[in-house]
Amino acid sequence: MRTLIALAIVVAGIAVAVISVATASQPAMNTIEQCASLLPQGQVYTFEVMGIVDTTSGSPQLSGEMSISDGTEQDRSAETEAFGQCLARLIR
Repeated sequence: MRTLIALAIVVAGIAVAVISVATASQPAMNTIEQCASLLPQGQVYTFEVMGIVDTTSGSPQLSGEMSISDGTEQDRSAETEAFGQCLARLIR
């Protein structure tokens, strides 16, 4: 039983190390243009960002929303998710 627990800990540690290296090796996206490279080719997208910064309680409290559209009624959330996450990291 101890061997299984030790093996599980080693495997978990290796998994964390592999994920960390993979994440670190990806180039940092520092501009909206770089984030836009994550969108599928062949479409024109419109995005909007609306935010509120509340500084009345000492430390700033951020809230807001972001949307992206290709002008159709089709659900494109899976295709645009990486762009949205990238843009959110830029804003934070």
